[in-house]
Amino acid sequence: MAGWVGGVQASDPGMPDCGGSGALRVLDDHQGALESLAFLPSGKLVFSNNLSGTLKRKDGPAMAPVLVAEGLKSPGGIVVNSEQELMVGTGNGLGGLMPSLGLAGIARVDLIAGTVTPVIKGLSMANGLVRAADGTYYASDDLAQSLDRVLPDGTVQRKWLAQNSNGLVLSQDGRTLYVNQFLPAGIKSVNLVDGQVRDHARVPSQRSLAGLDGLAIDDRGNLYVVAYFSGEVWRASPQGRLCRLVSGLTLPSAVAVGRAGQGFRADSLYIVSHSGRIMELPGAVPP
Repeated sequence: MAGWVGGVQASDPGMPDCGGSGALRVLDDHQGALESLAFLPSGKLVFSNNLSGTLKRKDGPAMAPVLVAEGLKSPGGIVVNSEQELMVGTGNGLGGLMPSLGLAGIARVDLIAGTVTPVIKGLSMANGLVRAADGTYYASDDLAQSLDRVLPDGTVQRKWLAQNSNGLVLSQDGRTLYVNQFLPAGIKSVNLVDGQVRDHARVPSQRSLAGLDGLAIDDRGNLYVVAYFSGEVWRASPQGRLCRLVSGLTLPSAVAVGRAGQGFRADSLYIVSHSGRIMELPGAVPP
């Protein structure tokens, strides 16, 4: 699938190149099926392995990753609480085909002690995970028409929206939830005031099978979209204009905007893949 889709789209005029980025750098390889990544307040990078159920930390671009927690069941999205604590989606697997089973959840991970404590149960999949300022969680399911919500009191609203969903991010004002629709590829915006779902950016028809995965947002409201099957990362402007930042990747799964402090760059994108790589794309984030 990935090879065929990538070949079909290699010369696709429907997706112009963004330009301005430096050469892609591979920081680490052979790390397993990497699912999600996030930056801690200090600028250290944390990332999860979906198959091994582990969470590792990388303290700088040239530093070797170190194990910080294990025993996570098919980890999905990551929400950072503090330098010492994360919330991680669990049950990010084939159970997502049947949301009614409620096999997924959210766990609290203590990065100092390495302990994993389940706190929410009954979700569809928790592939992507974000938390609003009031404590509401949104969790995605890329294998079914299900986008879940968890209220601040812990009430689980499974299939809050009948929407296929993968990567999730919130707008700076917290009023909009952006959603990557896995297949057919789509970039949606959900108005959290009235629940209306709209197309934020129109994906070219040639890329309907691109398989949209991870999603990130910068301070200017630009979205960074991982196309899993086509091996690309795109940028979508706040007005919904799409361009391609990089292509030729093997099974990219998630992306994060860099954070300065430990040698990582705020103008770089950091990408992980199911092929086991951690990569940096310098200059991909406009000043």
